[in-house]
Amino acid sequence: IPGESPVGGGAFPGTALPTTLVALDPGPLGANGLALRLRLGRLPIVARVENGRVLLDPRTLPVDRFAAVAEGLAGALVV
Repeated sequence: IPGESPVGGGAFPGTALPTTLVALDPGPLGANGLALRLRLGRLPIVARVENGRVLLDPRTLPVDRFAAVAEGLAGALVV
């Protein structure tokens, strides 16, 4: 989905870049539950929660990490 991501680690407060977000339906875990599982996984995945969905912003994710993130997502989604 279209979205925005903050610029820098606080170096440019209030500045955002347009990006494409990956929106996940958390199912029975709920958005906060899925976000927690992602953070606590073998490969921690940081996501944000908005409007009942878990949002991932792959803007700065190197292509060589896609498979690892997919594996982490699959593990977190197992109920």
